[in-house]
Amino acid sequence: SRPAPQVEARLRRAGTLDDMLADVSQEAARVCQQLSFAIAPAAETGNLEHLDFVPLDGGKILVVVVSTGGHVSHKVIEPAEPYGFPELQQAANYLNSEFRGQPLLAVRQAVMARLGEEQSLYDELMGRALRLANTTFEDMASRPTVFIQGTSRLLDDIAGESPEVTLETLRTLLGMMEEKTRLVRLLDDYMSGDGLTIVIGSEHHSPDLQRFTLIASTYSDGHRTGAVGVIGPTRMRYSRVINAVEGLSKAISRKVAPKP
Repeated sequence: SRPAPQVEARLRRAGTLDDMLADVSQEAARVCQQLSFAIAPAAETGNLEHLDFVPLDGGKILVVVVSTGGHVSHKVIEPAEPYGFPELQQAANYLNSEFRGQPLLAVRQAVMARLGEEQSLYDELMGRALRLANTTFEDMASRPTVFIQGTSRLLDDIAGESPEVTLETLRTLLGMMEEKTRLVRLLDDYMSGDGLTIVIGSEHHSPDLQRFTLIASTYSDGHRTGAVGVIGPTRMRYSRVINAVEGLSKAISRKVAPKP
């Protein structure tokens, strides 16, 4: 099934993949009346399109990395050495000219390799740019971009329909929503390939999640894969939720997949 025409139109207007995933998580929560999530593809599986350094107060630097499909990753770093605005621009220009179009994982490996070479092989500006890049990419893969909506709805369901859910179970679930890498790892465990995944009750590996159902569907830009899904009580309107999750994931794929 497809989302409503106005939803498809809104997704088509989205400027970046992150904008689209924020919309999708809200729409899934509205339609499914469950806690909903949308996960961007792993940062290191895309190709570098553009990198920027923005100076902040206190010597900190905002790093913005744009990769395949308009996916935007950002982090704040605090380098050991000071960088002025002109130098940050020069560093970004150098790194973009050297690595644009290359896979992010390959960029990270190349930066580490160059830093391991004799420093006499490159000038000071290049060395400082490489050190900035190394700090940028060193943990970016471990910080997935995840959009979550509908937490209050899940709490209402638990309070109203599932009084047997323990406080420990609730802590586990909310902790997973807060520490988003755990949600990504959970999906990695369950989703063996593309398409729809449904995990109900006792099928969960973790006893703390056996009061819940997880329904998720993948989307792809032709190279990388992300997911859209919901988590809720085992008593839910399955056909409605499955149709919504599949429809939204396919809508994302239509937007981000390469045009023939």
